[in-house]
Amino acid sequence: MQLSDLVNEVYTITGRPDRVNETSSAIRSATLKAHQSDYFYKDLREVGITFDSASYIQQLDYRAFDANWRAVKYLRKIDITSGLPTTELDLILPENIFDAYNIQKQNVFYVAGAYLNINSSYQDQNYLLGYYVNPNISIAGYNSWVALDHPYAIIYDAAATVFKAIGKDEEAAAYKSLVAEQLAMLSSSNIVANGF
Repeated sequence: MQLSDLVNEVYTITGRPDRVNETSSAIRSATLKAHQSDYFYKDLREVGITFDSASYIQQLDYRAFDANWRAVKYLRKIDITSGLPTTELDLILPENIFDAYNIQKQNVFYVAGAYLNINSSYQDQNYLLGYYVNPNISIAGYNSWVALDHPYAIIYDAAATVFKAIGKDEEAAAYKSLVAEQLAMLSSSNIVANGF
């Protein structure tokens, strides 16, 4: 469903088409909540990155790279002659950059602040990055696979939020219980790409 379809469904449930701003905000919030309820393969992007020059240490400003960045999944080096991914780098915590001998680890990466930091065993500039993204929840660019595949996970959550805002606690609680059911179905259908 598109954003306008979701809005109309929430209006139908709540009977409150006068709550335009609350409904729009509730839908966008519910969309983000649904996507962030787990790490879904449909939220995974894979892109090649080429830094300006080859170096042992590289740094990527991930917010500038992708405004919808959520979390890193993997990072691999790319062989420039074949174009194929090679060595997979290990994701570590920033405080674990040094080994037991106080030597900086190689072929590792970590996230600190708004940067993805890479320490390679040789000077390199080409990587294959896999990372999770948040959906675009802006009014003009709204885009969500959950809205297409599991719209009622969003609709019921938004309806519960609107009901709560207008003081209908009983209805809000009833729809909140439906949201849990929808999120369970969302997870069971989208954690792995293959069916059973």
